[in-house]
Amino acid sequence: MAEGTPDVKEARRMLSKGICIAGVGETEQGIISDRGSFELLAEVTRTTLDDAGLELKDVDGIVTAFSFVESTLMHSTTLADYMGMKPGYFASVAVGGATAPLMAVQAALAIDAGLAECVLCVRGDNTRSGISSSGMIAMAREMSHGAYEAPFGLTTIGGYGLLAQRYMYEHNVPQDALAAVVATQSEHAALKWNAMLRDAVTVEDVLNDRWIATPFHAMDCSLVSDGAAAFIVTTEARAKSMKKKPVYITGIGEGFSHQYISEAESVASVRDGLGRAGRRAMEVAGITPQDLDVAEIYDSFSFTPLIALEGFGICGVGEAGDWVMEGNAKLGGKLPMNTHGGLIRQAHLGAMHHIVEAVLQLRGEADDSAKTEFNGGNHQVPDAKLAITNGSGGILAATSALVLSSEPPSAA
Repeated sequence: MAEGTPDVKEARRMLSKGICIAGVGETEQGIISDRGSFELLAEVTRTTLDDAGLELKDVDGIVTAFSFVESTLMHSTTLADYMGMKPGYFASVAVGGATAPLMAVQAALAIDAGLAECVLCVRGDNTRSGISSSGMIAMAREMSHGAYEAPFGLTTIGGYGLLAQRYMYEHNVPQDALAAVVATQSEHAALKWNAMLRDAVTVEDVLNDRWIATPFHAMDCSLVSDGAAAFIVTTEARAKSMKKKPVYITGIGEGFSHQYISEAESVASVRDGLGRAGRRAMEVAGITPQDLDVAEIYDSFSFTPLIALEGFGICGVGEAGDWVMEGNAKLGGKLPMNTHGGLIRQAHLGAMHHIVEAVLQLRGEADDSAKTEFNGGNHQVPDAKLAITNGSGGILAATSALVLSSEPPSAA
């Protein structure tokens, strides 16, 4: 779907039906050694159904992701069987970090085709307890080219590091810019009830942290965690009988530039490939970056949001570092970003938490002050109506994006 083609009209036609997210849920995050992957998935399903005011029998479709721990090639139907479901529609999506927004698109397509009306999108795993951080680093070699990268020891973090270093060199981006992303998101995570890391850190704290792979300190890297999150996609008509105000999917988009980092043409080509997803989603939604109230941007490493901000057109090329250091991404800033702490401070479950947080923001429910047992706080962006969220798989290889709105497409 090249930008500006009639496919934009087709995407708008599908979303004009009022396809929306009508329920969200998430579990505690961190180290949850007493529950397995499917137990976490069942737990978050109950939470999400309760949020929507539904029972399991009301759900006629299920879309799952994948598991690093459970060995099943039929993940969606295995989970359906585990929970006693007999869905009329089922699918599993596996595109790394790009999976979560694509789960929403898969659900929307199924609804548009008449295959389902109420689709549960759910992802969860006991990755930290079942594999460990070092185990995940070892598994990450699978993202490297079998002939040209893996034999030389390139890991995912090493590939990201190579790309980040080139980006920083080309645009004279200081190390402080990466640290500012971490510091900003740490302030937000301190207010999120289930964030794995709740301590606010400074730029200096990040710069003094131990190195993992240049230019990344330990705090620059996303977490390895146990937990689950879910959301329900349905029609506007069906959502009217549910508990919560629906949040509408008004824009969708995908972008791709390379599979392996050694095949990436340039920093510019990577920026354009991942940026295409966000630009397309905004084009379908009929909005510009200036219309956005909140951004929940995939942050596998502290560098990732910077190149995404530029690719989406929120910042000029090479300007995202200064933009973040100026405080624009903070609560109260020009465009609050990753108001839940992101993968770096809340938890790592692809972009599932990014979507859940965007929905909570647009429902006006991102205030965890009442969760006194978790010492939650208020991370609500006042009067938020439009949000962009994305996920990226591989080393910024494949990206998917959603624009979400508190109002239906006709009013967005």
